[in-house]
Amino acid sequence: FPPSRSIVHPPSMSAAAWISTCVGGGTLGTPFVIGAIKTWYRKIRLPAWTPPDRVFAPTWTSLYAMMGLAAARVSARSGMASAPVVHFLAHLCVNLLWAPVFFGLQRLRLALYMNVALIASLAVLIMQFGAAEGGTTALLLCPYMAWLLFATVLNFRICTLNPTRQAYNNARWQADLARLQKRAASLVT
Repeated sequence: FPPSRSIVHPPSMSAAAWISTCVGGGTLGTPFVIGAIKTWYRKIRLPAWTPPDRVFAPTWTSLYAMMGLAAARVSARSGMASAPVVHFLAHLCVNLLWAPVFFGLQRLRLALYMNVALIASLAVLIMQFGAAEGGTTALLLCPYMAWLLFATVLNFRICTLNPTRQAYNNARWQADLARLQKRAASLVT
């Protein structure tokens, strides 16, 4: 019998590890979102078509899971150091920074520019994933593209409704003042 030949696969992570990384990474922005919703975010002007808060967590969880599955499929085929996987990881990092920039730093325009960059990056990523692993894998990123386009339009509209930094600085100041008044009242009683 001839010696057996084993197929060498490039180093990769399991689908569960990829999905956990993406979903877990997505939760890193949660404290910024919750803090903003409790303070300044509800005081700025928002479009009437802004989705309710309860929509965002399940939507992002699903999107991050699909992103993780797509990355797992590509990394299993082409390896962790391949151009599509490195691009995906860079894209994910920018994605994960969006919530701290928008909600934490209150840099609405910078967050908008980040969204535009994410759209361009994702378009390239979809093509890279399609070439590396196939159309089905690329399709896993299409719901994310749709949501990202919607989020960018929403971000743009929030910028136009609140054209100066003063609009959301006033909202934050009002929220801080309300919090201080509440603390002062609790000390008196």
